[in-house]
Amino acid sequence: MIENPSALAALATFAVIASVTPGPNNFMVMASSAAFGWRRTVPHIAGITGGFAIMISSVVLGLGVMLDAYPQVLTVVRIAGAAWLFWLAWQLGRSAFAPAAENAADPEAKDGSRPLSMIEAALFQWVNPKSWTMALGASAAYSGVASDPMMRAAVMALTFVLVAPLCLSLWALAGRGLSALTTQGSSARWMSLLMAALVAFSAASVLIGP
Repeated sequence: MIENPSALAALATFAVIASVTPGPNNFMVMASSAAFGWRRTVPHIAGITGGFAIMISSVVLGLGVMLDAYPQVLTVVRIAGAAWLFWLAWQLGRSAFAPAAENAADPEAKDGSRPLSMIEAALFQWVNPKSWTMALGASAAYSGVASDPMMRAAVMALTFVLVAPLCLSLWALAGRGLSALTTQGSSARWMSLLMAALVAFSAASVLIGP
């Protein structure tokens, strides 16, 4: 059971701040919502939420100890995550110069692109340095929520499961607000380039971060 309600309140506050502040997941959700719409971005949000819940549970139950013993693993994760993000930025930038689709019968399938699936978004958490920072930071700073490791893992995972979708939805709404600009001519190109620049900036911050 929860032994320290104040620690739980602090954990919830941390979860909100960490989930809503800019990062790879937020930028990717905004880009997905702008390009493919809210409905097709829901699996992406669900994948982020589920993938992170599994990650933080694993960290609480012992993975964090292993990473403390082998910190070079996080360096590999940082490089792999940055490489993924640069690839995504390249794909977004390249789509800005792709010829417009002539066939409007399936407007959701422009240029053969598609949003991330739930599984892809969940797997991405394991190469997302911000997710690792959040999981390791929360597991260390808010261990007082419960003394039993299983209960602590469950409380932390559930907290992020409740908080993350709401925070990510704000970014999806921002993407929907921009979607009108992505549907016509040069505006679509500029929006794709903006999304690519945001993701590339996130990748660069991963490499130069502490």
